[in-house]
Amino acid sequence: MDNKTAFLAGSILDTQTTIRAIDVKIGALLVGLLAPFAAFGRVWGHFMHVCQVEPISLGIGLSVTFFLTWICSVVALVRALSAIDNPARHIVNSGKYKGSFYGGGLYVFGFLDAFLNRPMIKASTDIPTMVANAPDTKDQIIEELAFEQLKLIYIRDMKLFRLQTGINFATIWLGIGIASFLYSKLG
Repeated sequence: MDNKTAFLAGSILDTQTTIRAIDVKIGALLVGLLAPFAAFGRVWGHFMHVCQVEPISLGIGLSVTFFLTWICSVVALVRALSAIDNPARHIVNSGKYKGSFYGGGLYVFGFLDAFLNRPMIKASTDIPTMVANAPDTKDQIIEELAFEQLKLIYIRDMKLFRLQTGINFATIWLGIGIASFLYSKLG
């Protein structure tokens, strides 16, 4: 392997590792955000007390903002963990590359496949075709690796953006929650 190939392969590995680390952080944040659902009645009680604040619109506004930021944070984090659409669609001139490194789109799944292992699911290509589609030259290999790296960078950056969005909403949610809890207990 030459320097470009080694560099791209190392970069792909590093990006994949980063994506896994981001997913672990997202999972931990989701656990923290979903934990209050176990005490939803108590949370609701605090906000019923906050809704008594004069003017009433302030208490209701805080309550609505609390619940909306909670929902937005959870949704952003779940979306960060969810499958992201085909990243090749977000790369300029991606149509000329085969994506042979990742091999996405070889299988077509239906609703039942989320629950069953159906023997009728087969690859859309066979082994000789897969081998024939593999890059032949050093330049083609480098281009396919660069294509894969760009796809992974898109996935990583989208996950980071959604993670940051979830954290921003969670920070607002936590601030409103703490303030409302303190007001409910001390006010």
